[in-house]
Amino acid sequence: MLTYRAAEDGDLKEICELCADAFMEYDFYRPFVSDPAKRRRFIYDLHVHCFKAEIKRKQAVVGVDEGEIITAFSIHDPGRKQAGFGEYLFTGAAMMILRYGFMPLSWFSMYDKCVAPADQFIHSNPDVYYLEILAVRPDRQRHGIGSKDIQDYMIPYVRSKGGGYLSLITNSVGNTMFYESNGFKCFDHKTVPAAKTEIGNWCFKMKVDVITDSVYSPTSFLFRRKSNKFMMYMPSSL
Repeated sequence: MLTYRAAEDGDLKEICELCADAFMEYDFYRPFVSDPAKRRRFIYDLHVHCFKAEIKRKQAVVGVDEGEIITAFSIHDPGRKQAGFGEYLFTGAAMMILRYGFMPLSWFSMYDKCVAPADQFIHSNPDVYYLEILAVRPDRQRHGIGSKDIQDYMIPYVRSKGGGYLSLITNSVGNTMFYESNGFKCFDHKTVPAAKTEIGNWCFKMKVDVITDSVYSPTSFLFRRKSNKFMMYMPSSL
């Protein structure tokens, strides 16, 4: 049974191994490092400093099944500032420059261009929750885990906070179909320079409304935080 909880410092290695395996063939990374072993190491290192910041800010969540992390993601609440340059340096970004030369700077430049439309949408709307990362362990992909993350955790989480928009970017045509099937709508599409090539970039959003008593009984679905674990309760009849 898949359960969700806040990510902890002790989860960092397992999360980053998961992300390195999940994103190996993702266009977001492949143009920058052609050698598979080096690419995996780059993805791993990138997510180490990223998830260090996300865990510190209590924005990272893991899905656990039989004691193993099989999915990890990060959601930024409205008004929550992105980690600053000083915080990234503290969590290891400077070491990436020493290890990989100027390549990470090129990657961050591409990243800024990719997220620019989403940033504009966030800044023009006060109630946007931004999905920064969503990764599912490769051997559990195509088993509905990503959809479960969205439908069973993210949407109820946004509803529990009063509703709003859930937004994200992706760089894979296959992922666009996945997000559309889960209720997202594309509001921006363009190509972005990536190393010596270009990649597609899609921005998505979903309006998440609070379900009122007149539409849906509050006893039929509850979402609450208990300690550091996010618990979901549904009646046995559903």
